[in-house]
Amino acid sequence: MKLKKNLLRVSAWFARCVLFGACAFASVFLLMSGYESVYNRSLPFVHTLAPVNLKAFDGMYDLQNALSATKDPAMYGNFGKPQTVKLPARSLHLDVVAPLQQDKGIWLARSNTLHLLLPIKPRSGNIGVALLYCRSSFRTINDQNLPSVGSNIFMDTDHDWRYVYKVTSAKVFTDTDPYIAADSGGNSELIIDCNNSGNHTNIVVEANLLSVQGVGQ
Repeated sequence: MKLKKNLLRVSAWFARCVLFGACAFASVFLLMSGYESVYNRSLPFVHTLAPVNLKAFDGMYDLQNALSATKDPAMYGNFGKPQTVKLPARSLHLDVVAPLQQDKGIWLARSNTLHLLLPIKPRSGNIGVALLYCRSSFRTINDQNLPSVGSNIFMDTDHDWRYVYKVTSAKVFTDTDPYIAADSGGNSELIIDCNNSGNHTNIVVEANLLSVQGVGQ
C-alpha cells in the first residue's frame, strides 16, 4: 500500500514537471518568435523568419533601392499596394508583405508569405516590376508545383484592383547563378523567386501583365 502511494506521488510529481516544462518551452518559443518578428533577426530552431538567398538578382536589380522604393507610395502606380497573390490551380491567397532585411545583403522571409520589392519605376501607371521573394514550400512554390506557362496569376491591391498576369516562364536554378529576367522594358512584369536554402536553388516564375481590373469583375 505504501509502495503504491509512493508511485502515485512520483507519478504526480513527474506529470507536474512535464507540464511545467512544456509551458516553459512554449513561453520561450513565443518569446523568441516575437523577438524575430520585432527585431528582424533569425534565431536557431524558431523559423518564424528564415534567411533567403537573393544574390542571384544582384546583377539585375539594385535590391537596396528596391527595398527603399516600397516605402514610396508613388512606386505603386495608380492601383494601390499589393495585398495578396493567388497562384494558378490554388484556392489559397498568399499574403504580400514588406521585405525584411537582417543586415545589408541578408534577406529574411516568413513562411507561406510573399515579400515585395520594387526595383523598377511604374510603367503606364502600373507597378513596373513586382519582385516577390519567399521561402520555397508546398504552400508557396517548389520544384513539384511550378505554375504552368500560360496560366494566370492574380495580385489584388488595397484599392480593390486586381493585376492579372500570364506566366511566361517557370524554372529552377541554382541560387549561385546570376539571374537575368526576360524584361523587355515595356510591359509590367511579375517575378516570383522562392528560395530553397536546403538544396540552394531558386524557383523563379516570370509573368507579363495582361490587365488590371476591379476585384469584383
